[in-house]
Amino acid sequence: MYSLADEERVGTLWEQYPGVVDFSDKVVLDPMMGGGTTVVEALRFGCKVIAGDLNPVAWFIVKKEVEDINPDLLRDALARLKSEMGPELSQYYRTTCPDCGGDAEGIYYFYYKKVTCSECAREIPLMRNFVLAKNPSKQGDFVICPQCWSIFHTENPRNEVNCRNCDHIFVPLKTSLTNGREYHCSSEGCKSGKIIDYIREKGRHEEQLYAVEFHCRACERGHNPRLKNGRGYKTPDSGDFELLRLAQMEFKRIETNLSIPDTQIPIGVETKRAMNHGYLRFRDMFNGRQLLNLGKIYRWILKIEDWKLKEFLVLAFSNSLKYNNMFAKYNATRGFITDVFRTHSFSPSMAPVEANCYDTPRGRGAFTAFLNLVIEGKEYCRSPFERLVEDNSMTKVQSGLPIAAALAPDYERLGDERKVLLQCGSSNHISVPDGVADAVITDPPYYGNVMYSELSNFFYVWLRLALHERYEHFKQELVPWEEEVIENRVQKKGEQEFLNGLTDVFSEANRVLKDDGVLVFTFHHKKEEAWAAVLQAILDSGFYVTTIYPVRSEMRASTHLYDMSNIVYDMVIVCRKKDEGAMPTEWSNIKKIISRTTRETLDHLVKNGERPSPLDIFVMALGRCLEHYSKHYPNVVDGGERVGVRDALDSIRHILDSEIQ
Repeated sequence: MYSLADEERVGTLWEQYPGVVDFSDKVVLDPMMGGGTTVVEALRFGCKVIAGDLNPVAWFIVKKEVEDINPDLLRDALARLKSEMGPELSQYYRTTCPDCGGDAEGIYYFYYKKVTCSECAREIPLMRNFVLAKNPSKQGDFVICPQCWSIFHTENPRNEVNCRNCDHIFVPLKTSLTNGREYHCSSEGCKSGKIIDYIREKGRHEEQLYAVEFHCRACERGHNPRLKNGRGYKTPDSGDFELLRLAQMEFKRIETNLSIPDTQIPIGVETKRAMNHGYLRFRDMFNGRQLLNLGKIYRWILKIEDWKLKEFLVLAFSNSLKYNNMFAKYNATRGFITDVFRTHSFSPSMAPVEANCYDTPRGRGAFTAFLNLVIEGKEYCRSPFERLVEDNSMTKVQSGLPIAAALAPDYERLGDERKVLLQCGSSNHISVPDGVADAVITDPPYYGNVMYSELSNFFYVWLRLALHERYEHFKQELVPWEEEVIENRVQKKGEQEFLNGLTDVFSEANRVLKDDGVLVFTFHHKKEEAWAAVLQAILDSGFYVTTIYPVRSEMRASTHLYDMSNIVYDMVIVCRKKDEGAMPTEWSNIKKIISRTTRETLDHLVKNGERPSPLDIFVMALGRCLEHYSKHYPNVVDGGERVGVRDALDSIRHILDSEIQ
């Protein structure tokens, strides 16, 4: 988002470039396209694009990003779904408003998992605490009584409270869990137990419904002061339990007629955690009501004859899955559901939350909301804009060319009519001639931070039901992983395998890139071995680093930064093809340059209000090392001996300790 003071610069960028500067003859390559940012932005400038990814899920998402469709066709489909399936899909999300006694809609359904104490046979709810949500209208929290499960408000959940229904005394923030791995019984003399051991003996935990967040239209219209915007929390009544039972019964009766995958979860770094908790098939990650309604929606979608329309509905449906599963949790502070991949992992929730998966005017997760998101996205693609802000008012400014392109089946037919060539497969081989790309702009995997194939299987097994007969990429049961560029101990891939894979891709990019072209990519990691592999891959594939830009690219709460010890900067790395015969230089001279340029970068950031952490500073120094070391590689010497990549990076901490405080 820009301030109005930037309007002239923004106008120059987006009004001049697509008009005065003609980029139609420029070709951009992204060999690891992921979610397609490079593809989309290159189209805004009028470029032709060659892009690829090993992962079929990424290929399908990018395909739908660049393909155009009339948004009215999507609106018509949404209206038909409501007409043909609306009452049937909504019936299991009805509830009674406890304030006015009228009809209301269920937004979220809260569950807890439970175990039985082996010593006293007491039921133990596996909950981190008994705080349901913050009260939006005043200080304090909504809490749940662990004795009778009634919901009431308290000012301080850290103190003992008396349940207003059964007079039970408890501390809402007290937990039955230890580090999420062990449970303990409150009965005197009982021992703690490991959750995984219990699952191995008894099977997957039973889930118990204990609360409902609802929306009452009548209370919203009447401005009920006890319900903000008609939203409130209630203990489930007999009607809520009955609807859940009826949904589960209907699912068992018709499940063979629904479009639901039955694929086993493969063992992996992230999937092993889910499997340890008793989830053996992807369908196990959903409860009966979710599978019933998701299965009905998907079955309806798959009957659509217009393939283009069907694929866009499949895209919206797939996106909605991340909220409609029993790994989703509730953000008690913000009052909304968080999706299964909030930490880029399969993290089983001890207190899962079920969303209304069809349609609700409040909350997150409904399929209709995700289809409306596609509609909004396609409207934007037809007329891209930037937002300018001044005095708290916002103005939209047209920016760039429309984001829409027909796909070329091969390089020979890439041109003004078909501006995008997408490849699904390993990018160590790209089916295009030498020297055709003006720039390579990409975002390689961050070493072992994210297990892409493991996590994307969650979507792939559903997508495959719709796409396996039409696209070769969806024939396999699971996402291909053999050529995945990653560090993954289950795949038996370490630093060397990551290095080899990245070198192969960069070498192919070198072949496709013009001699005067640039390779630009981002990287983000705290491990020296990850940076060593990246630098070695750059050098071994015939590039050197010309410059490095530290860019704050994630919000501080981003899931990309989970367990990253507060690294908040990406390094944007710019490379060019390396000439033969780099001049020899002393490592001591390079170390001085690294120290000086890192200091200058840090001073610039601090001057502009940034506060990089020690780890951020270390990563910046690593980036500078890539830049200055690579220009002279392999002729960097120290006392007559060549300095290897790992030796160079190992020296960075000493530079920081001695010279940058």
